[in-house]
Amino acid sequence: MATRDERMGAFDAVMFGIEGDPLLRSGIVAVIVLESPPDRDRVVERTERLTRLFPRLRQRAVGNPLSPAPPRWETDPNFDPDYHIRWRRLPDGDDDLTGALAFAARMGEQDFDKSRPLWEIAILTGLCGGRAAVIFKIHHSVADGMGGLALSAALFDVAPDPGDLGAPPPAPEPAPAGLIDRFRQAAAFEIDALTEVVTGAARSSATGAAALVRDPFGSTRTAWHTASSAAAMLAPQSEPLSPLMSGRSLACVFTVIDVPLAPLKAAADAAGVTLNVVFIAAVADAVGAYHRAHGTELPGFRVNMPISQRRPGDEAIGNHWVPARFVVPCGQTGAAERLRRLHGVVDDARTDPALGLSEIIYKALALLPAPVTERLAGMLMKGVDVAATNVPGPPVPIYLCGSRVTMMVPFAPKSGAAVNVALFTYDGTALLGVNTDPAAVPDPGEFTRYLAEAVSRYSSLAG
Repeated sequence: MATRDERMGAFDAVMFGIEGDPLLRSGIVAVIVLESPPDRDRVVERTERLTRLFPRLRQRAVGNPLSPAPPRWETDPNFDPDYHIRWRRLPDGDDDLTGALAFAARMGEQDFDKSRPLWEIAILTGLCGGRAAVIFKIHHSVADGMGGLALSAALFDVAPDPGDLGAPPPAPEPAPAGLIDRFRQAAAFEIDALTEVVTGAARSSATGAAALVRDPFGSTRTAWHTASSAAAMLAPQSEPLSPLMSGRSLACVFTVIDVPLAPLKAAADAAGVTLNVVFIAAVADAVGAYHRAHGTELPGFRVNMPISQRRPGDEAIGNHWVPARFVVPCGQTGAAERLRRLHGVVDDARTDPALGLSEIIYKALALLPAPVTERLAGMLMKGVDVAATNVPGPPVPIYLCGSRVTMMVPFAPKSGAAVNVALFTYDGTALLGVNTDPAAVPDPGEFTRYLAEAVSRYSSLAG
């Protein structure tokens, strides 16, 4: 009997398929610092529970190189939790946060074994002060930042001892499809997806035609705006705008900035903007200062910023976002003036009408041969100077198997950019995880210092 055909969504498939170019690898890494080492047996038990609550963590991606249909998810018949959970002790001299970040960066550089489920955990013990660190890595095709947070929530508690959690769901049984079923399902998927792309485009055209009848002048302006935005979104821009941050490599350097959250939110409120605008302004401030320090005046840089499309009830697994790519000015100006200017820039990027076409575009990309998709995606992603993402985290302290979490910070993949800066909020603290390519920024610590100074400057705006 044929099994249910559970294929990757369009965004998931593109994130998975473009990794023929290693510069576009898309592993998300989270570094979680604990007050003390967690109990090993409890970690094993909670991880087992996690994989039963979210069976995707027991599934591997199985594709057919002869078919343009995206890979399908199948429960791994050889699933071995011990492969995915590894315990390590940092050597003396590297037993601090810097050593844990360096270990996490090496994990971030490595590719996944695509014959297994696409996640892994390393638990680092022996940190100074009796602390421990948990490095959680997951492939972007499994979940986005918000989804990864929802997944990991099954590992954490809001109290040291949560009590009885009840029986977990049963473990899923492997039921791989046979060869004939694979070809039949792939053909059906291709026909359905192609039909959806065509009907989606037709539906957009029909909507535009109806609007043209109702409001010919307004709809013409809207159509022109949408067409211009779509052309800009799809335009090949494989060269970054920064002449200094143009190098690319597989190397990663992880650094962290942590500041109180309240002053940043107060600064946003005082300026009448969102915390995300303050975040982007601080990044722009740092990029501009870095370039001026190296004798270059950079008018603006290209940013890739995910716009969440998550709705109540959406599953944690999969990607629910669309990419906004836009130019951020970074010339020398005061902090208040920069916030005023960027408010419109970020708002325009979030409401760009071309974002509504992203799903159709990615479905079309997912149907192309992998080398073609990889090349097209590379032309869009490698011209990005900085990627920036903002994910709200738990507002209260959380615990992992009885040990309190003192720091929790994500590092998003560079995906062709020179730097990816991720803002994460946890228990009254704003944490910035900075993933830097040393081929683009030879001294990542220098850039991090400029960013820390910028964040401090914006924190002081509210007085």
